[in-house]
This record gives sequence, C-alpha cells and structure tokens, in this order.
Amino acid sequence: MEKNKKPKRKLSGQFKARLVIEYIKGIKSQADICRENALSPNLFAKWYRQFQENVHQIFEGSRNNDQLKQIERLEKIIGKQTIEIDFLKEAHYKFNL
Repeated sequence: MEKNKKPKRKLSGQFKARLVIEYIKGIKSQADICRENALSPNLFAKWYRQFQENVHQIFEGSRNNDQLKQIERLEKIIGKQTIEIDFLKEAHYKFNL
C-alpha cells in the first residue's frame, strides 16, 4: 500500500534565498530554520549548495544584458545585409539575361 503523501509545497526562490541568508548571517541555525518551516535538513542543504554555486550570477547580469544587446545589433546588421544581397542577386539576374 502507498503511504499518504502530503502535496508538495511550491516555495519561491525569494523565500529560499531569505532562509539561506538568515543562515549565512548567523541569525538562525539550520536546525531552527528547518524546524520553523517544516523543512528537511537535506532539502535546506541542497538550497544552500545551490545558493553557493549560483550567487556569482548576480554580478554577471549586466554583462549578459550587454551581450544580448550586441547580439540584437548584429542580427539587425545581418538582416539588412541579407536584404541587400537578395536585391543585388535579383538585379544581377535581370541585367545578365
């Protein structure tokens, strides 16, 4: 027989980050955080590892935005050049018959 399972809670990234930051600042212990929020210590440890592995992305956001702007600019140039090439091919075809 299958045990009665509780439905999974959907916790926001903001909530998870707040708990991890409380732990990092020493405001609360991992045990206190898990007890107060009915969390598994393994789950909290997973969140903590994810935080540590991904926190650097906060500082890379502006660079990614600059890269996206550069890609957009280059795509416009490519689009313009494609139109010009198509026009020139058509003109070449018409005049060389």
